[in-house]
Amino acid sequence: MSPAPWSVRARLLAILLAGLALVWGAATVATVLEADHELQEVFDARLAQVASVLALRLGDEEEAVDLEHAPVLHRYAKPLSFQVWKHGTRLMLHSADAPDEPFSATTQGFSTVRLNGREWRVFSLRGADGEHTVQVREAARDRRHLLMDIGAAVARPLLFALPLFALLVWVAVGRSLRPLARVGDEIARRDPSRLAPIEGPVPAEIASLVGRLNALFARLSSAMEGERRFTADAAHELRTPLAALRAQLQVAQGATDGGERDRAIARALAAGERATHVVEQLLVLARLEHDAWREAAAAFDLHRVAADALAERAAQAHARRIELSLEGEPATMAAGHAGLAAIALGNLVDNAIRYSPPDTAVTIALSREPGRAVAAVRDQGPGIAPGRREEALRRFARLGDGEADGSGLGLSIVARIAELHGADLRLEDGPGGRGLAASLAFPAA
Repeated sequence: MSPAPWSVRARLLAILLAGLALVWGAATVATVLEADHELQEVFDARLAQVASVLALRLGDEEEAVDLEHAPVLHRYAKPLSFQVWKHGTRLMLHSADAPDEPFSATTQGFSTVRLNGREWRVFSLRGADGEHTVQVREAARDRRHLLMDIGAAVARPLLFALPLFALLVWVAVGRSLRPLARVGDEIARRDPSRLAPIEGPVPAEIASLVGRLNALFARLSSAMEGERRFTADAAHELRTPLAALRAQLQVAQGATDGGERDRAIARALAAGERATHVVEQLLVLARLEHDAWREAAAAFDLHRVAADALAERAAQAHARRIELSLEGEPATMAAGHAGLAAIALGNLVDNAIRYSPPDTAVTIALSREPGRAVAAVRDQGPGIAPGRREEALRRFARLGDGEADGSGLGLSIVARIAELHGADLRLEDGPGGRGLAASLAFPAA
């Protein structure tokens, strides 16, 4: 997993500042739009008010009223232009800057006109006598300048607030992420063999992460302990057949009699076969520790798997004068991995042949249970006492009297395959209370 180009702190800072700028900008735009609406209302009201005042002076006959030179008492107090028309044709009263033409063709109410490249807001009021019309105008540019001043006043604090807010977020996020940095530093300083859980208070946001890390450490510790124990047990189990192989080869090398040499070589071959069997079983166990087999899991014919397991061991059973048989329905379908099921049944048949006396029978009986497809391997050997059956499933456990030479891994492999498949492994007395009946109940397909 490659590191992200941005740190969590930088990402949070960018998101918060961008969000603040976006929200503040949207609020500024909304404020300016609302202010524009209200300002238009205020300015229009002023135009209407001035027009009403002028309408009260309709009896005056002055040619002009100079408002351009009136004292400016406020920076937003702009001079207004006005006209008073009689019958719409005679200009009776006007401001000094007013032209000789009407401001607007509208004789009642508001209108917006453009004259000489400038935009004007005009209010026209017809007098009560119906003869006079008052028109008052104001430059739209003056209104826009005021609106721009309001927008600048609203947006200006953002320029000063953003750096301060960035500093605040930087400090706050840094302090908030300090426990995460502490956990990272603790993991970085750890020795690979130290798998103790991470201790100490952590924020709720990373408590789940730390809990999963601790669970991972626990699984790794258990796996490493199992590997160490497995390696030690394997070394112990291989030491005996390898030592016997070496000793017999030395005997054969120093033997002067041909018969003695042949017997030593035969015993060396037997020791080599035992070592090979142990290695093969260890490889099977190592393979079962990985989950790659799940990709090939599917419905399989348990009857065919059982028949193949018996066929592969027919010569071995014939050499020991043991009869092999298969009972049950021909199409017994189970769910799982056919190859692993064959290994499990093969180990059970191997054990049954190894521990059965000559002139007896080993049978695989297939049956169905609710939601299960069952294969039971039955022999007529010494069996396993009920109190020792759990012990028999452990690795390198050998319960015989020494006459049968096994690795002690067969039943543990069967138990592991059953666990991976969600199958049931049952060790029970054989038919008539004689021998052992080892049953594997796979999920039915």
